[in-house]
Amino acid sequence: MFYDLIESQTRVSMLADVRDEYVFQVVDPAMVPDEKVAPRRSLIAVLGTLLGGMLGVVIVLVRHYVSSSAESRRANQVSATGASRTPTRLT
Repeated sequence: MFYDLIESQTRVSMLADVRDEYVFQVVDPAMVPDEKVAPRRSLIAVLGTLLGGMLGVVIVLVRHYVSSSAESRRANQVSATGASRTPTRLT
């Protein structure tokens, strides 16, 4: 039983060593392209810079809106409680 398994594996190994195209078959040989097609590094750099700048502006605007709305809520709470009035002296 083991002898048959070893014999079949040896046969497969010998066939693989003899034939270059044992598992795969070459349909067309590889060809070097005449001109470069991709990636367009300059386009990637420009788009990355523009999108990064836009994302930065959006983040700054959102943070400004959040901080200004928090300050206005704080100011409304202070004015509603009357804590912003200065005490008067009675002397």
